Amino acid sequence: MMLNIAGPEYDCAQVVFALLQDCEHRRRGLDNASFEQEIEAHADAKLAQIRRAYDEFGGSASYWEALEKEVHEVVLPQYIAGARRMNALEQSSFDVWREGDLAARLVFALIGLMIGSIIIALPFVPIFEEMFAFFLTATGFVYPDLKRMAFERRHSKFLNRLMTDTARYQEDARLHYMTSEEIRDSLQPAPSELVFPDDEKSTETSGASATEQEKEA
Repeated sequence: MMLNIAGPEYDCAQVVFALLQDCEHRRRGLDNASFEQEIEAHADAKLAQIRRAYDEFGGSASYWEALEKEVHEVVLPQYIAGARRMNALEQSSFDVWREGDLAARLVFALIGLMIGSIIIALPFVPIFEEMFAFFLTATGFVYPDLKRMAFERRHSKFLNRLMTDTARYQEDARLHYMTSEEIRDSLQPAPSELVFPDDEKSTETSGASATEQEKEA
């Protein structure tokens, strides 16, 4: 049941955004062998932090349970796979030769110049502007940066898709196939105080003592 009554800042997309932001900040420093376990631990800690604020606003327990299920079963498995790929690319300098150092950039620029010169010299290619060769030279020099930006943009689009899909799922789930009983449960705030058996026993004992004192009096 994805009916949120605590405020828009606790919508699924907002919670997932805060969660992914925290995981993205930490993922580069995590060990590859325990990457999945550490990501899940950080996600649980962030969810617990948000849950404390959520309970103060009187949010329903059923909505939070559905949100946690969505995070653990849908969002995190996809994020972990994507984060692993991004970590591997960053650690290999995006598979650029010599990690894109100055020597590699000069070689890429020379290759661009050679390709541009050959294309201009070909009679059947309608390119007459000599600056085209210099354009390919400049492109070759910044090729490592272009490749890095392309992968970073793809990763950002992947993160945005996770949030968009979560928001769409919440919108559909709270509008369709909810019974009146489920809606009533969603409008009930999570209990802020719990009564434990020991508390009940102490309450009964104090009540019995008070009754005996009244009889003696």
